Amino acid sequence: MNIVLHTDTCISCGLCTSIAPDLFTLETGVVSFKKDPKTWDDKDWKSAKEAAASCPNGVIEIISEKSE
Repeated sequence: MNIVLHTDTCISCGLCTSIAPDLFTLETGVVSFKKDPKTWDDKDWKSAKEAAASCPNGVIEIISEKSE
Protein backbone atom coordinates (compact mmCIF):
# COMPACT_ATOMS: atom_id res chain seq x y z
CA MET A 1 0.00 0.00 0.00
CA ASN A 2 0.93 3.60 -0.47
CA ILE A 3 -0.43 6.80 1.03
CA VAL A 4 -0.69 10.35 -0.29
CA LEU A 5 -1.54 13.46 1.70
CA HIS A 6 -3.35 16.15 -0.28
CA THR A 7 -2.31 18.91 2.11
CA ASP A 8 -3.70 21.70 -0.08
CA THR A 9 -7.21 20.69 1.00
CA CYS A 10 -6.43 20.11 4.71
CA ILE A 11 -8.56 22.21 7.08
CA SER A 12 -6.67 21.07 10.22
CA CYS A 13 -9.80 19.66 11.86
CA GLY A 14 -7.74 17.11 13.80
CA LEU A 15 -9.77 13.97 13.12
CA CYS A 16 -6.76 12.16 11.67
CA THR A 17 -4.58 12.95 14.66
CA SER A 18 -7.27 11.91 17.11
CA ILE A 19 -7.81 8.59 15.31
CA ALA A 20 -4.15 7.84 14.54
CA PRO A 21 -1.98 10.03 16.80
CA ASP A 22 1.09 7.83 16.25
CA LEU A 23 0.89 8.31 12.47
CA PHE A 24 -0.24 11.89 11.81
CA THR A 25 0.53 15.33 13.19
CA LEU A 26 -0.74 18.86 12.61
CA GLU A 27 2.41 20.61 13.89
CA THR A 28 2.89 22.47 10.62
CA GLY A 29 -0.76 23.58 10.43
CA VAL A 30 -1.66 20.85 7.97
CA VAL A 31 -1.50 17.09 8.25
CA SER A 32 1.89 15.42 7.89
CA PHE A 33 3.37 12.07 8.78
CA LYS A 34 4.61 11.52 12.30
CA LYS A 35 6.55 8.44 11.17
CA ASP A 36 7.53 7.07 7.78
CA PRO A 37 4.71 4.99 6.24
CA LYS A 38 7.34 2.49 5.05
CA THR A 39 7.72 1.48 8.70
CA TRP A 40 3.99 1.04 9.37
CA ASP A 41 2.66 -2.37 10.41
CA ASP A 42 -0.81 -3.80 9.76
CA LYS A 43 -2.26 -2.08 12.83
CA ASP A 44 -0.92 1.27 11.61
CA TRP A 45 -2.45 0.78 8.17
CA LYS A 46 -5.79 -0.09 9.76
CA SER A 47 -5.68 3.17 11.75
CA ALA A 48 -4.62 5.12 8.66
CA LYS A 49 -7.58 3.72 6.70
CA GLU A 50 -9.94 4.75 9.50
CA ALA A 51 -8.42 8.25 9.54
CA ALA A 52 -8.72 8.49 5.75
CA ALA A 53 -12.38 7.46 5.87
CA SER A 54 -13.07 10.07 8.56
CA CYS A 55 -11.34 13.00 6.86
CA PRO A 56 -14.03 15.48 5.72
CA ASN A 57 -11.92 16.72 2.79
CA GLY A 58 -10.40 13.43 1.62
CA VAL A 59 -6.89 14.65 2.38
CA ILE A 60 -5.58 11.15 3.17
CA GLU A 61 -5.57 8.87 0.13
CA ILE A 62 -4.58 5.25 0.56
CA ILE A 63 -3.63 3.49 -2.64
CA SER A 64 -3.87 -0.26 -2.68
CA GLU A 65 -1.30 -2.08 -4.79
CA LYS A 66 -3.88 -4.76 -5.58
CA SER A 67 -7.63 -4.62 -5.77
CA GLU A 68 -9.31 -5.60 -2.53
